[in-house]
Amino acid sequence: MTSTSTFFPRMHPVLTRVETSRRKRQFVTHHRRLNNRGLPPELLLLIFEQVYADSTLNGEWIACSPQSRTQFPFAPAAVCKAWRDVLASVPRFWTRIIINLDTTKLSDINTYLHLSRKLTFEITVTRDQRILSNSRTNNDDEGAQAAAVMALIVPHLHRCRALCFQLLRSSSLPALRHLNVTAPLLERLKLQCGVDDGEHPLVGSEVPEQWRFYAPVLRRLFLNGRNFRDACALRWVDSLQNLEDLCVSRYSGGKYPTGELHLHDVLLIVDRLHRLFGILQKLTLQDVSFDGILTRQDGYDIQIEAVSLQSINLSTVRTIFMSKTGPAPRLVHIKHELSPCVYHIRLTQADTLVLEGPFSHMANAINIWDGNCLSIKNCPTFNDRTIRDIHRLWDPNKLTSPNWSQLKIDNCTEFSADAVLALIDARNDAVQRARDRDITTQAPFNSLQVLQVHGGPPISPEDAEAFKERLLTFEWHEAATGITH
Repeated sequence: MTSTSTFFPRMHPVLTRVETSRRKRQFVTHHRRLNNRGLPPELLLLIFEQVYADSTLNGEWIACSPQSRTQFPFAPAAVCKAWRDVLASVPRFWTRIIINLDTTKLSDINTYLHLSRKLTFEITVTRDQRILSNSRTNNDDEGAQAAAVMALIVPHLHRCRALCFQLLRSSSLPALRHLNVTAPLLERLKLQCGVDDGEHPLVGSEVPEQWRFYAPVLRRLFLNGRNFRDACALRWVDSLQNLEDLCVSRYSGGKYPTGELHLHDVLLIVDRLHRLFGILQKLTLQDVSFDGILTRQDGYDIQIEAVSLQSINLSTVRTIFMSKTGPAPRLVHIKHELSPCVYHIRLTQADTLVLEGPFSHMANAINIWDGNCLSIKNCPTFNDRTIRDIHRLWDPNKLTSPNWSQLKIDNCTEFSADAVLALIDARNDAVQRARDRDITTQAPFNSLQVLQVHGGPPISPEDAEAFKERLLTFEWHEAATGITH
């Protein structure tokens, strides 16, 4: 008999998901044949223990796509009754539950919840990817299905570690104001959707007077805009003393009887959490159109580790940075799918600036930024002209962005090695002039020392050598050929 290690050797944590899926498919196919010849339950159990070990790290499930059809234990449980019986005998195998509203039966959900017995578990409720990708899909059953699943989950929330809903429509998501429950072990709550189509049908205009969602160890909170608005009205979020990661997504704005969501609401929460507990590390705003962006005059303390702003109106982005009272977050990530102009946003003080998307007038924004690491991602407008504009706009009598020393470029192919070499040389000249003007200063005058390109245009060996001569760290991966220099 073939050793189980042939199919599932102990996997290193960084093994790619593609390789993991391939091995699991081999595993199911091979052992389906073996089981037809009467594989003993004891050997089956040893195999499943190995698969479980490869799916976890330090007792935690390794993150993977809920769309995968090779999820353990569901894929092997589908092979035959003998396999299901062996899997059902081990409760820890069932501490990660994936529910697909398009394929999973309600009776199966109840079974999965009971198979984990008294152990803590995590659960994800989602849809088929083709439905999530098609925002025009009309499915009147999504809300009713989600409500039925939630009704089965609620009695078990006291032992739930992660509750995640990723659905098509906002009206189908569980309403936060209805989660009047105790979840003492809950560390991650995710209520997100692809389209904001309005309120949950049972949400009224009045905020409940008697409401208490007890989740004292919650660390990661990802809410759609309407549920976040309720969380603010209920004064719940600013009491989460262990919160590290906050994401607000999918809000189309408009006047609703249940209330509005303003930029002030988000910034005030960040300010309070940072001042009271000092634990919050990251804020993400994704596809949010606020009902108003007026902010208070005395500003907000948003000096956290990272802020990611994705598909957010740039006037809102500008207001966020104008209303901060102290230093900026260490990392600022701005992503947009259109071609907005970023020149009027003063992104000063952020140590790392990430610009992702087809921005215009990037050079102006970069030249009023004073951080250490500039990262450009998925940007077809990052071309030779943009690179030339960066150093052509520099003041000859003053060093622009004196702290800048690293440039990282991902999935951009519209620029050339010559333009980047010219930028590095211009930077070196500017730094030397600054040092010559003031030989006694203690201020940092950094030249570009690190260049990392992944998914870039092809370069010649001579260009690669020229970069190595000028830089302390140089990496260049060509998109078309896969060659790495």
